[in-house]
Amino acid sequence: MEPTQLAQVVSVRPLTPHVRELVLAPLERSISFKPGQWVSLKLPVGKHPPLNRAYTMAEPEQPSGHLTLVYDLVPGGLGSQYLAALKAGDRVPLSGPYGNFVLPDPSTKELLLIARYSGIVPFRCMLTHLFSSRAPDRRVTLLYSAPGQAELVYHDEFTALASRRDRFRYMPIACAPETPSHAEVEALIEQLKPILADGRPVIPMICGIKAFVRPLRTFFTEQGFDRREVRVETYD
Repeated sequence: MEPTQLAQVVSVRPLTPHVRELVLAPLERSISFKPGQWVSLKLPVGKHPPLNRAYTMAEPEQPSGHLTLVYDLVPGGLGSQYLAALKAGDRVPLSGPYGNFVLPDPSTKELLLIARYSGIVPFRCMLTHLFSSRAPDRRVTLLYSAPGQAELVYHDEFTALASRRDRFRYMPIACAPETPSHAEVEALIEQLKPILADGRPVIPMICGIKAFVRPLRTFFTEQGFDRREVRVETYD
């Protein structure tokens, strides 16, 4: 069996009208992880509990050992409804870390990060890690799409980072909440075309739902990228 331990809720705060940040303190042992990895929460809900739900760390490793997770409030979602009721001092079992969606080895290629809504979480962890002490050796571009300006998670933080760091470019896209997936993808592709046209080599990393990630990966392969060069993570 995978090793599981209890974690105590340190804090809960809203990031947007429909997204929450949850800080947990593992009680038995600290968890060492790479930016982009996730833990599995074992929630005591559903027909056959525990209900396993994966949540990516939004902050790199901290001296305190605290884990910062982010989740969106899914209408009727058993997992998000349970998490929304948690308060400081409550406990929840977890295991991990897991996942291979991590920063690639150092390279002269630029990082091209593309996220949809709560898919921003692994990139926020990566960016915090990359820019925590000094600017990375390569440029980083973040394209981020969300259903409305108010739902751009960590928007002010990314805007401030882009104003301070000339190696970081932030390109947010606020879609109408009812925008279909194909239209959202088309809007992003229009932003991507001039980036790829300048000829600088990039490493694409994409995170979002499958209806978002798959057509974007196809776009990159049509532009000449090997499928394995396009790193992807889905959360549905």
